[in-house]
Amino acid sequence: MKVKELHVQDRLAIAVTSMQRCGEKIYLGLTGGANILAEYDTSREELLVHHDVFPWIGQRGYCSKIHNALGALPDGSLVLGEGNHFTWDGIPVTVNYFNHELPESMLQRKRDQGYPEVCYTDFCLENLQGWQRSRTDRGGRILRYYPEERRGEVAAWLPEYLYTQSLIVDSTRERGFGHTIPDNHFFFVDFKEKSLRDFGRISDYAHHNMLITPQGLCYGAWLDRADQTLKLFRFNPEDESFAYLNSLILPEIGPKIAGNQGVDEWIVTRSGRIFVGTVAEARLLEFFPATETFQPVAVLGQGGRVTSMSEDEAGTVWITAGYPHMRLFAFEPEDNLIQDYGQVNSTYQRCYFHCGCCCNGRLYLGETDCFSPSLHIIDLEELRHTQKPVLVRA
Repeated sequence: MKVKELHVQDRLAIAVTSMQRCGEKIYLGLTGGANILAEYDTSREELLVHHDVFPWIGQRGYCSKIHNALGALPDGSLVLGEGNHFTWDGIPVTVNYFNHELPESMLQRKRDQGYPEVCYTDFCLENLQGWQRSRTDRGGRILRYYPEERRGEVAAWLPEYLYTQSLIVDSTRERGFGHTIPDNHFFFVDFKEKSLRDFGRISDYAHHNMLITPQGLCYGAWLDRADQTLKLFRFNPEDESFAYLNSLILPEIGPKIAGNQGVDEWIVTRSGRIFVGTVAEARLLEFFPATETFQPVAVLGQGGRVTSMSEDEAGTVWITAGYPHMRLFAFEPEDNLIQDYGQVNSTYQRCYFHCGCCCNGRLYLGETDCFSPSLHIIDLEELRHTQKPVLVRA
């Protein structure tokens, strides 16, 4: 597959963990230091880094992140949810964690980008001795950022010790919905009022991202530990009600893959149909909000994960799925047709994507978890003309 790969040139940036398209520009939320945001201009084909967006990170010795927490508001400002480079236990990543999750050989990719001296401890703590949560990690901000002015202002603070693990933005109504690390709390933000309300712990982690319907409702997933089923929750911002539903997403939540479990990604197409991808077995389901039920569509890829679903100008949904080597699928919802265009990148020992979007006939994918914050760019018309896909049975 012909792919153009561009790297975010910043020593401390190690992953693309959010993406937001605004017109001809694509903003990338990173896992990194204070320079936590990058911008790609699709018309100029230029990738640049915004400096000191999170200046309070300083030299604390481990990364921050914008993780599934980058949105836009009508005035052109961006919403950035401050995450943290925590494990699922809610403590900072250490060398011991990296040794198990990211082989040191992967650091070579960062060294090849022009940073030959980097080592694990540029991005994480050696160990937790000496770390004091109450001194360095008192809780995260929701930042409203004006990219043209390079200026940010705090829209809201999260409760003490909590950081943003996801934040989806309803641009029309100027609202946001998120969940936290640690402890998986659900929270609601009103950007007009500059207010945030915490609704407490949902359950064990059961989703990588949430959904906003065209009607403004928020849906996500919760884990019923009684039988390990994956179920749906609904939040109605009009009366601020959080409802645990008995609607079944999966009869068994399935294993963790790259740390994630349950629901991976959602998409609302321009026609109003809603689809969801799961971590386990990379299942694609259709969601019907009127009945709050799900219908299986297909199983994609091997190894699990459905991390991005991006609709192009013609209505095709381009899906990245499979782990540790992601494949690219073209889904035609109206025809119930899925085609597999193969592995996106065969150069690296692992290459998977956190997010994606389409713009002017091209697909943009943000690579993650390989010490290589890169943007993969695919010309979709060229792909269709040069690569023969394999039909996936729906």
